[in-house]
Amino acid sequence: MEIIYLATSAGINLGLAILFFTLYSVFRKQHANAGVYFTRHLLRERQRMKLTGEEKETFSLENLVPSATWVKRALDPSEEDILKSSGVDAVVFLRVFIFCMRFFMICTIVAFGALAPLNYTDTYLADNPDEKKEHAYGTLEKLTILNISYGSMRLWVHFAVLYIISFSAYALLYIEFKHISKLRLEYLDTVLPQPDQFTVLVQSIPQPENEELSYSDNVDDFFRRFHPIEYLSHHMVYKSGHVTSLLNELEKLKLKIFELKQKPPTERKPRRAGLLGLYGPLVDPVELHMQKLEDVHHQIRQCQMEFRQKKKEIPNAFVTVRSRWGATVTAQTQQSTNPMHWVTQWAPEPRDIDWPNMEIPYDQLFYRRIVSTVLALALTAIYYPIVAAIQLLDNLDNVKKYLPNVIVANVLEIPAISSLVQGYLPALLLALLLYMVPSIFFFLSRIEGHPSVSHQERKASSKMFSLLAGNIFLASVLSGSLLTISETFTEDPKGIPRRLAEAIPTRASFFITYIMTTGWAGMPLEILQSGVLVLNFVKRNTVEKNKPLLDQVLSLPYYRTLPLVLFFVLLGLVYSIVSPLILPFLLIYFTLGYIVYRNQVLNVYEPAYETGGQYWPEIHSRTIGCIVFMQIVFIGMFSLKGLKSASIACIPLPFLTWLFHEHCRQRFLPIFKNFNLESTMKKDSIDDESGRKDEILNSIRDAYMHPALCHVDLNVDQNSKTQRLLPESSAFVEPDIPV
Repeated sequence: MEIIYLATSAGINLGLAILFFTLYSVFRKQHANAGVYFTRHLLRERQRMKLTGEEKETFSLENLVPSATWVKRALDPSEEDILKSSGVDAVVFLRVFIFCMRFFMICTIVAFGALAPLNYTDTYLADNPDEKKEHAYGTLEKLTILNISYGSMRLWVHFAVLYIISFSAYALLYIEFKHISKLRLEYLDTVLPQPDQFTVLVQSIPQPENEELSYSDNVDDFFRRFHPIEYLSHHMVYKSGHVTSLLNELEKLKLKIFELKQKPPTERKPRRAGLLGLYGPLVDPVELHMQKLEDVHHQIRQCQMEFRQKKKEIPNAFVTVRSRWGATVTAQTQQSTNPMHWVTQWAPEPRDIDWPNMEIPYDQLFYRRIVSTVLALALTAIYYPIVAAIQLLDNLDNVKKYLPNVIVANVLEIPAISSLVQGYLPALLLALLLYMVPSIFFFLSRIEGHPSVSHQERKASSKMFSLLAGNIFLASVLSGSLLTISETFTEDPKGIPRRLAEAIPTRASFFITYIMTTGWAGMPLEILQSGVLVLNFVKRNTVEKNKPLLDQVLSLPYYRTLPLVLFFVLLGLVYSIVSPLILPFLLIYFTLGYIVYRNQVLNVYEPAYETGGQYWPEIHSRTIGCIVFMQIVFIGMFSLKGLKSASIACIPLPFLTWLFHEHCRQRFLPIFKNFNLESTMKKDSIDDESGRKDEILNSIRDAYMHPALCHVDLNVDQNSKTQRLLPESSAFVEPDIPV
């Protein structure tokens, strides 16, 4: 690729980034947008009444002047502040960016500082014009390892940098794993008593031998026999499709009544009480909706009375025990001689439960996961030709083959158009094409039947990373059809490193433009919250005039962001030595991401659940996979470049990486998979000594009652929709909310 194409992409994305950051710095100061950019604070501090629009906003020129004060406010809070306000998961999410910044700073100094001049000053491409013509190499390829002469001693510098990068990754990953493990242990030791600490999810409950007994009777009998001291109570899962729809209708009616009550009686247009408002006496819409509310409530009460019938039960239950120690033993042991019966695991947090998935029988889960995997592979296969077609735009010679000569001569020959098509358009189209894929994978992960939203997000994240690494990177690098690629891997497995070494350098420029398009412009677009901003504007000026948007409580998009971050880690590792020019672009992306997401975590995103940092082991494992892939590539790269001794000397690296990974798994992974008896006994002893044990047990006894059985609150004095994700107390850093 020529420099002009890269400069075009850099100019467009840098311009968009500056524009979006400028708009954000102005929009965040506006009174009308406080519900978009300070949602957490407004909801938690109950400032809703101050921002109903009853007061007119005072115009100020200062509010129209862009400023960067928000950056300082985002960076000021310590990790402890974020831990208190947003939890361990949010801290782990930000630690991923910290790891990436530290690691790629080292890579940039070592690889870019040393290898870029070394590559550029060699003469391989100049001495071999036929090869350059054949592959259409441009100016930027002189900065890559392609420009190193065959058998050159300069390759030993690349070899040394490979070892430096590998051992730097080991050191930083170990530091992060150790730090996050410490955070998790501290969280488990210091967190207030929570229902999930005392509760076990029991699945595949067998049919009672006595047909007159229910699943609930069977659970009670089993745990009284085998856990007589620890067993406290249980809650069954029920088929609740109809009552769930009634509860949703009830919430909508409560919200509608709440909104109507905010209006003066003179502004509430009377409606007829008959069907669809076509006949009957005129009544106040509040009274009309209150009548509907009472009717729906009566239907819900009738359904709840029927739930106790045997036919409504699902063979899944939440069992609450009297101590954390008892929950640990119950959740982490096999309960029956048949391992497919009485299957136990730790219960998710009550707010993390996907109740519709709880109704899925345990014996269906295996088949559902097969179906989900097949559909995910099918989606990857469907996307492959589309992605391949988009990446044809990266080379104008390929594009010209499929277009009429008139367009080629009159359009693509214009320098500005050719720069735009080759330098920016492919990355933009690819980013747009992938926008909906994370949501599709989340849906596929949900149909697998996982009981918690957090588990579903982790599975969706895994699927998305596989698509990015396998489809966008590996398949596009190797080119050809899927059949050709599979033949390469099956017929000549020993030639895989060499094939990768030949193909990877040719795609460096495309991935640089993709990083700029997705990262440089994507991060400012994330902080701008354009979709929510437009929705807020529409609602304030139409159906909810003069009222800020506070009903849209968002949580961190783990399954969207983490796969892309890890994909960029893969690109950085592979290309750090092949094409070190990519490193400064990555470093800018991770720095922007850290600043932007600190701001979002503090002001916008409300935690929907807390897993105690269980994302990190998966992040660690995928990073290890990326490191191994990089090392395998360079076994082939040095062989391809005629330095077989360096290629042989690289062979121990993948084994060293595997040994390091195994050490981390043995040292740290059990902390994330199991709860230890030592800590649980200590906390139980503290509860006993304080005399709060009975109070705690009474408070958690009904935490896992099925939502369809819970008491229905008809209070419409406040919008309950905005209260669902908000815990009672958390530490916050005071923002500069415009009032």
